Amino acid sequence: MKTQQISNWDKMVHAPFKKVVKFDLICMGIGAVIGMGAGAYFVASGLLG
Repeated sequence: MKTQQISNWDKMVHAPFKKVVKFDLICMGIGAVIGMGAGAYFVASGLLG
C-alpha cells in the first residue's frame, strides 16, 4: 500500500519538478549568456568611448 502511495506522489511531484528544473537551467543559461554579452558590451563601450 505504501509503495503505491509513493509512486503516485513520485508521478505527481517529481515529473513536474524535473520539468521546472530543466526549464530553470535553460533560463539560467540564457540569462548568463545575456549577462556576459551585456557585460562585455559595457566594458567595450567604456574602453572605446
